[in-house]
Amino acid sequence: MNGMMDFALNLLSRNPNIANNPQAQNYISVIRSGDAAKGAEIANNICASYGITKEEALNQARGFFHI
Repeated sequence: MNGMMDFALNLLSRNPNIANNPQAQNYISVIRSGDAAKGAEIANNICASYGITKEEALNQARGFFHI
């Protein structure tokens, strides 16, 4: 993992709202592990819980990041 990604994950991990949230800690653990299959599974579950498709989520992310 690159330095910037490690820095961002460490900042997130120290945020009390994330540090005290087991689900958020699980997400960070999956990101750190590089397990793409587990990451895709989590992303699909999040999309389903919001009632949006993967494509809609990607479009929203692109819009948010101006890509």
